[in-house]
Amino acid sequence: MPNPYRMLDRLRLITAWIASLLYWIFGGTGFLLLCLLLPVVFNEDDAKMVGQSFLRTAFRGFLKLLSWFEIVECEYVGFERLKDQQGGMIVAPNHPALWDAVFVLAEVDHMACVLKASLMCNPILFGGATAAGFIPNEPTHKMLRQCIDMLKGGGRLLFFPEGTRTRAENGELNPFQGGLALVAKNAGVPVWPVYVKTNSRYLNKGWPLWRLPTEKVSLSMTVGEPLHFPANGDPQTFLNELRQCYLTALKSPAA
Repeated sequence: MPNPYRMLDRLRLITAWIASLLYWIFGGTGFLLLCLLLPVVFNEDDAKMVGQSFLRTAFRGFLKLLSWFEIVECEYVGFERLKDQQGGMIVAPNHPALWDAVFVLAEVDHMACVLKASLMCNPILFGGATAAGFIPNEPTHKMLRQCIDMLKGGGRLLFFPEGTRTRAENGELNPFQGGLALVAKNAGVPVWPVYVKTNSRYLNKGWPLWRLPTEKVSLSMTVGEPLHFPANGDPQTFLNELRQCYLTALKSPAA
């Protein structure tokens, strides 16, 4: 005989999935219109600031939706330090799951993101990414120049040092990409590591969007100590030092 509680729980998950899909579809359509309107009303810099604020509000609404359905809970530790930071900075989380950027961007305002170039072709994501001034990761030379220029102008940048979601075969972390070190070196801004831990493989690399979680997902996001690229430093040495900070923190029960 079917378990009624299990059936109700399955219905909750399916309803949450449908509601989330509709939220992204309608939100993506709204941002398509917004990215056309903002340049008409504001100059380029102000348009990006307004777009980032709208996107943050949309992401916060999405996370409230997930929380209402009891899909996920997230503990933020030390994020007030990012909010109080003046001038350019790089926020660099590890990347276990597809939604990591949403959680960070929902918590920190006025921040652009380095985005996988292929995602800019997604009609749901294009409008929000364009309105918020996101930077495609290809071509690489153009991405590096845009990141450096933005940071020198006092902007905030979300940059995943792994380049993509963590692959299971790489353990806790993928190898770090050299672009982060080059941007930090040439922009002269601090890199703030964010240590992301989760109790679930939901939305990990290879997890299909239609596959629902079997338990409530718990996340913790902890801001670490900022690192500056040293004068006359070596990019690979900097990346090795940064990566070691993550490995140490992710093994700690306090992170």
